[in-house]
Amino acid sequence: MRIRFAAAVLLPVVVAGTGPAPAQTLVTTTTAQTINLKPTAKCPQAEIDQMRKVISFVQGQSWSEHPGNTAFLLDPDTATCRVVLKINKVSSLEQAALERGGEGRLSIEKTKDYAKPSRLPLLLWIIFGGAGVVFVFIRYGRR
Repeated sequence: MRIRFAAAVLLPVVVAGTGPAPAQTLVTTTTAQTINLKPTAKCPQAEIDQMRKVISFVQGQSWSEHPGNTAFLLDPDTATCRVVLKINKVSSLEQAALERGGEGRLSIEKTKDYAKPSRLPLLLWIIFGGAGVVFVFIRYGRR
């Protein structure tokens, strides 16, 4: 009876924990129309218009080898009149296309994608460590 209970408790834990660990990715959440760019003393309206063109170009993803599947984050900087593109993976062809289309207003920052740690060691400890505890309980618990 106790073994059935232990198996019934451990089975959902093992099944829930065996799924793949998703990687963290950047997500594009803003569009060129929703980014609020205002002219400053260092960045006049003409420069703001150029930055909007660069943002539209990047968001159009015509530079990408796989449009729609590339995660990135855009950060316009009106202090330096540049658009910072944070992207995880970019090929040399994509980088060259971005530099041409960015017209000198685009800075590319490559980010690292840290995956979530694996739950496998925890699951192994639960299964085999728990089996030892159950064995000791069954062996010596009936005295």
